[in-house]
Amino acid sequence: MAMPFESPEKSAANRAAKLAVLRKLMVKHIERTDAQAQNVEQALAMLAEATARVRSAHQ
Repeated sequence: MAMPFESPEKSAANRAAKLAVLRKLMVKHIERTDAQAQNVEQALAMLAEATARVRSAHQ
């Protein structure tokens, strides 16, 4: 939070630093989410393959 006695330059630098931290956190979150989505896709592919095998065995 900007203090009333901060210069505009320092206030802008603080905002830029906070935005940089938030950006880094968002990128990490997106990367984690992407990795989890890939895990789900792999699990669904394995399930589909197993289901296809069971169905072909019962025909």
